[in-house]
Amino acid sequence: MLEQGLVEEVRALFERGDLHKDLPSMRSVGYRQVWEYLEGCLDYEAMVFRGVVATRNLAKRQLTWLRGWPELIEIAGNEQKKLDKVLNNIEFTSI
Repeated sequence: MLEQGLVEEVRALFERGDLHKDLPSMRSVGYRQVWEYLEGCLDYEAMVFRGVVATRNLAKRQLTWLRGWPELIEIAGNEQKKLDKVLNNIEFTSI
């Protein structure tokens, strides 16, 4: 995300002046850490570290949430196997 311009994206929002770090959109992973960097609360290395930690924690929460779906079908394998598994699990209904 950093290589694709995250800091520049958040900087443009930061410089608008009508946004603040407590808005739900600014509290998302990545945005929050860059915002704190732009405020001078974090140096670049700390921003990167905290962003990585926040991303890992989000992924853990998402996996925990997904494990709570008993009807969830995991799709893993090569592309053809994935497609076959999806097609075998689609329920078609007539309109």
